[in-house]
Amino acid sequence: MKRMLRLAWVLVLGGLPLVGSGAESAAAAAVRRADAARCAAMMQGDGPALAAVMSEALRFVHSDGRVEGKADYVRNLMAGDTEYQGVQTSEVQALEPAPGVVVLIGAQEMRKRLGAAWSEIRLRYLAVWREEGGVWRMYAWQSMRPAGSSTVPAKK
Repeated sequence: MKRMLRLAWVLVLGGLPLVGSGAESAAAAAVRRADAARCAAMMQGDGPALAAVMSEALRFVHSDGRVEGKADYVRNLMAGDTEYQGVQTSEVQALEPAPGVVVLIGAQEMRKRLGAAWSEIRLRYLAVWREEGGVWRMYAWQSMRPAGSSTVPAKK
């Protein structure tokens, strides 16, 4: 896992050409559509639709450092104590380090309910997408909350 994340950062810092600064590639456009479907599935609480865009090998690193695989991530979303509203993605850059791999770097804002408490969340993220059998699936996600940009209710 650490090796994959180091590779992603090396690719980002290595100055790979950004896709989208001109005509976007078909791969980057397909990944953007898959990512939009992922966000819609999160907001709808649609576990099967969410699972369909995630690789079986998914490693999802939350902004608080927790790491989940696909089964745990989908199961936790479907448990009923988590809900998302107003997921907005912006500042997205797409990199194509190799055939069949697209890395998205961007920002997201959303409202998230965990239990009874709602939070306003702002994230920066890096997502690795991999083409698997002709279908683009999220392979890895890592997010962080920029200092001072999120409001999280105090735990009681």
